[in-house]
Amino acid sequence: MSQPLKQCPRTASVAWCATQAAPTLMALGSSASSAAGGFGGDGGSESTLDLVSFDLSKPGQNMDVVASVKTESGRRFNSLSWGALGADGPFPYGIIAGGLQDGVVSLWDPSKIINSHGADSGLLHSVALHQGAVNCVEFHPVKPNLMATCGADGEVNILNVENPASPQPFKPSDSTKTHHGSEVLSVAWNRKVPHILASCSNKGTTVVWDLKQKKEVISFQDPANRLRCSDVTWNPEKPTQLLVAYDDDRQPSMQMWDLRNVKYPFKETQGHTKGILGVSWSSTDPNLILSCGKDNRVVCWFNTAQGMDVFSEIHTPHTNFEVKWAPHKPSLIATASLNGSVALHSVQTQQNSSAKYCPSWYSKPCGVAFGFGGKMLAFGQKGAAAAVGAADVSSFCHSLVVPNEPEIVSTADRFESWRGERRLQEFCQEKTQRSAGHVDEGLMWNLLGLQFDDAGRTRLPALLGFDQERIEQEAERYLGKKPGTTLMGPPPEEEKAAASAAPAARNLGPDLSEQGADDFFKNLAESTEQERVAVEAAAAAAAVAAELALSTPTQDSVTNWSAGPESLIKQSLLVGNLTAAVECCFKSGRMAEALLLASGGGTTLWTRARDEYLRLQGDSFLTTVGNIMTNDFEKLVSSSDLKNWMETLAIIATYSQEKYPMLCEQLAHRLQTEAADIRSAVICYICAKNFSKTVSIWANTHVASSGSNKLALQDLVEKMTVLQEATKFNQADPLFNSKLTQYAEILANSGRLTAAMRFLTLLHDDASSSILRDRIYNSAPQQMSQMFGRPPAVPWQALDVRVLYQPPVQPQAVAAYGQMPQQQQQQQHQQQQQQQQQQQQQQQQQQQQ
Repeated sequence: MSQPLKQCPRTASVAWCATQAAPTLMALGSSASSAAGGFGGDGGSESTLDLVSFDLSKPGQNMDVVASVKTESGRRFNSLSWGALGADGPFPYGIIAGGLQDGVVSLWDPSKIINSHGADSGLLHSVALHQGAVNCVEFHPVKPNLMATCGADGEVNILNVENPASPQPFKPSDSTKTHHGSEVLSVAWNRKVPHILASCSNKGTTVVWDLKQKKEVISFQDPANRLRCSDVTWNPEKPTQLLVAYDDDRQPSMQMWDLRNVKYPFKETQGHTKGILGVSWSSTDPNLILSCGKDNRVVCWFNTAQGMDVFSEIHTPHTNFEVKWAPHKPSLIATASLNGSVALHSVQTQQNSSAKYCPSWYSKPCGVAFGFGGKMLAFGQKGAAAAVGAADVSSFCHSLVVPNEPEIVSTADRFESWRGERRLQEFCQEKTQRSAGHVDEGLMWNLLGLQFDDAGRTRLPALLGFDQERIEQEAERYLGKKPGTTLMGPPPEEEKAAASAAPAARNLGPDLSEQGADDFFKNLAESTEQERVAVEAAAAAAAVAAELALSTPTQDSVTNWSAGPESLIKQSLLVGNLTAAVECCFKSGRMAEALLLASGGGTTLWTRARDEYLRLQGDSFLTTVGNIMTNDFEKLVSSSDLKNWMETLAIIATYSQEKYPMLCEQLAHRLQTEAADIRSAVICYICAKNFSKTVSIWANTHVASSGSNKLALQDLVEKMTVLQEATKFNQADPLFNSKLTQYAEILANSGRLTAAMRFLTLLHDDASSSILRDRIYNSAPQQMSQMFGRPPAVPWQALDVRVLYQPPVQPQAVAAYGQMPQQQQQQQHQQQQQQQQQQQQQQQQQQQQ
């Protein structure tokens, strides 16, 4: 249920003060609907006319009762109206008219009631105009001295209240047979044509009266034969249109009729689920209409060319039988319900979220508007002239340049500077340093920077945490020697020294002099002796080592190769069946011997033995080693543990060669689908240089990572631009085009037109940004043509809509039957030639365009 702004515990008819003197003053007349005590909370109380006021700035929901007076004989109200008669004279608050029971119409002076605080009844006149209840009274909105009434007797009366103490009644027509035998429920004055009046009855007939001609102009009924027209109201702007509401619980309806064609309503809406009891057309905004019904709803409609849509909707605990707009506070409405409550609501606070309409009262004397290219236009009144209330108020209109999204302008300018200097690799390094606290973000930017380096793939393992120098240092610490020196054969250093010394031995140098030759022979004897001593020492050391080796028992020294499977291995080797020997070695658990024998049996035997060894071992790491040795990297990626995806990525970066992009994409797909590890998957997609997949993941996660939509878009564009430059991606990608166009539009609206155009040049075959390109280029065509060359294609189709003038044919004298005058023949021939020339000109102009 909607909470009212203010309310008053009365079951009463409502009327707003018609004068500007008291815009928050209302009149409440005890309703005849509560006379039996079946609906309202004041069923047994006396009938009163209450004047109440409200102040929205005060807390609480209760209205303030200014004054109250009792009615004559306790008659209750069926209708209440407030007119502006004498507002500039004897009646500062105008006068109030009430349609009471027993056909009585009474007039009150509200100023007397307020000034006396209810001591003076303020009654100006009271007269019985109808037989039965007076269902409606309404003052003329333009001529406040006229008032219309209607009642249960089927009569419509007009009162001239120029002299409220002695009003003059008259009939709208000499014949009132239209409503004969029915109950007239509502009357309404035309807002544009003062002498036109409408009335409706419970028999479903709506009548339009012309007071000037004193006759009925037209009458019509619902084509669906609905009865009980509960209310009628005129369009404030269009004098031929009026709205009729039907109190039909089975088929409630509001119909909009145009008197130029009364066969059918030109617009109709059901609006409510039960009968509609009251409608009110806003005089401030002619597109807004109020309705209330038995379904406990008050609806504000906005009138469109297609129909009537809901602007706001108010749910109440009970049925409302009246609803009226506040004449001087356009967004406020008053509702009268049968549960003993008169409530004040605002259609602004209850506005429907889906309503796309702005009421006319939002029009302001000043305002601003943003234009293309970050331009802002502001208008208003100058303070000095407006403050003194000058009639000829001086106004201003300023054109400014204001960034539409200031939070990203500085960041966008820095990135544009990096792009302009073509230093995107250095930009990635800076972003890596700024992402020190975010490991994944830093890794991503570091990896983007590697894409610009031809040898970047070889640096990937170190980037993933597998640094070659660190690993060699740890291996040297474990071995106690430099890696490569503990295996059989000469160490790597000796091989290098021998290789470098061999060619030097062949170079004997320059010829020796006589003194040099003498010194050479002296030193030759000494060096020969030193070499002999060294050889003897080495031989002695070798003898000691051999003796130690012989004294140390080994597995071979105790292996009996003449019995058991060893004998079978030995015999197979002797007869040259290496396959059987290898299989027997595997069967007896001699893995090393099997691999040793297989190495001499050719490639096929070696491959089979190696695979059998890996199968028997059942070790995941050895399986990986086998995949590397067999170059089966697809199997390695498909069977790898996704928890160790970095190890897998480092392996394929080191060994896979030309299959590297495909394997990276395969690993990324597994991470994305099987492990839902999006951050790891995007790293692999970057390595695979899959631009579309990478951008798709970035677009789905960039808001969560950045917090702000605009900053997230800036970060996304930076990544996409860097990746596109690194991968040289030049295909059409809808997501990339959409995001870059959105970013370019933000730059353009922030005054960065050149930068926006540079980004749009990155797009290929993109029609969605054609309008933006055209707007940017034509905002400064001379500057843009110097920087970007010829203008972009026009995004609209040009049509020639000119109408060619054809002079009318001049009448000629009538020739004899069957003959055409010679002059007429010549004119006809000339006209045909002119038409052909005009058609040729049109075709040439279209071809040129």
